[in-house]
Amino acid sequence: MPAPIVLFCFNRPDHLRQTIDGLRINSLATASELYVICDGPRHNRPEDLPKIEQVRSIVEGINGFSRVHTSYSAENMGLAKAIITHLSRLFASHKALIVLEDDIIVHPLFLDFMNQALEKYKENMSISSVSGYSYGLNLLGLENVEFSLVKRASSWGWGTWSNRWTQVDWEVRGFNEFISDRSKVLQFADAGKDQVPMLVKQQKGLIQSWAVRWTYHHYKTNTYCLIPVKSLLNNIGTDGTGTNFNIKTKKYDVEIADYQKIELPSKISPDPVVQRFIRNHFSPSFFRRIINFIKFGVWL
Repeated sequence: MPAPIVLFCFNRPDHLRQTIDGLRINSLATASELYVICDGPRHNRPEDLPKIEQVRSIVEGINGFSRVHTSYSAENMGLAKAIITHLSRLFASHKALIVLEDDIIVHPLFLDFMNQALEKYKENMSISSVSGYSYGLNLLGLENVEFSLVKRASSWGWGTWSNRWTQVDWEVRGFNEFISDRSKVLQFADAGKDQVPMLVKQQKGLIQSWAVRWTYHHYKTNTYCLIPVKSLLNNIGTDGTGTNFNIKTKKYDVEIADYQKIELPSKISPDPVVQRFIRNHFSPSFFRRIINFIKFGVWL
């Protein structure tokens, strides 16, 4: 049986329609259970209500999957709390899950890729997660390389196993020891130089990011995220409508590749060229690095 799909949504009906339409044309959709998690309105934000009602109307009409489960929150949990809470609940009864948000457009072979990977690498404990997002690795012009391992865990169209997820320390105990050790900080920056200041802001309560803590877990366990070199998805939420992308940006846009079939290798290992690319591709601007140093004492 295919791994169940968990779809998180909030107040973007147009994005949600496109996400569902793209997912539904996957051949494995009809055999897959779908859990749809709908967040509630923010406090003192009555403008959320009409769009939330539209979203829930769309959710009630979803078909094309083996079964659709719905969960509606009366109040706004926020994405970080919703992801951690609901996935932890679902992992109590499922060994693997595929996770999407309401702004991810996937390739027709996305579910095939994800299910192959979750089955093939379930015993490979050096891999903590799988994602269909390429991080722009196609820019490297790698020859005869279709898939790679990276330290940066993707929050866009991803999946993992219960025995990985349940081991995460969401409180990030030992943070003070970590941040005072320059060698450890530099190692974590292999996931992208933006991750260290993000983790600092998370621990100071300035942001709520489950994703940076998920990536930190990969660092702590010395494990990887498996991704394709050519993307199996794109994020349409960088148009200024999202919580994390409230200013329009094309920095993370990629083209969805024209895959005809997916064949995953039995063995796969990290590529130093890819590691350097991830580390530097996600480096804050020089101006932002100065701000991070002044505010948080972080310099990379």
